[in-house]
Amino acid sequence: MNSKLGKIILAGAVLGFCMTTGATAASIKELQGAWTMDGTECSDTFKKTGKKVEFKDRTASTSTGLLVNGSRIVSPNAACTTGTVRKQKDRLTANLTCVDSMIEYGQTVTFKIVDSKTLQRFDPFGDNMFITYHKCDM
Repeated sequence: MNSKLGKIILAGAVLGFCMTTGATAASIKELQGAWTMDGTECSDTFKKTGKKVEFKDRTASTSTGLLVNGSRIVSPNAACTTGTVRKQKDRLTANLTCVDSMIEYGQTVTFKIVDSKTLQRFDPFGDNMFITYHKCDM
């Protein structure tokens, strides 16, 4: 996976983990934990050591996941913190500050919480293009 795609994926997920959208959204507590992209098995992405969930192989390009702990979101490539968040209809838009192995950068992402086990991160260049994440039961 190229670094830019990893950053976009991470940024989109951060938004959903840090906010709720009313009756159809999960609480922040429900969104804590491990999440994997649609089409990726949780067991291929994460491992559990005692009570701690970790990436199985952070360098793997075939499995993409996110670990959420409080307001900190970690992916194989970067970590982000949510700044300003705005609700727009059934979506949330957030300003993020992210850090990867080389730089700190800001970006804006749009996200939708489908249900307590499903998140969608919308592509900034196409309103009908999104990546879906599923929560892992670990």
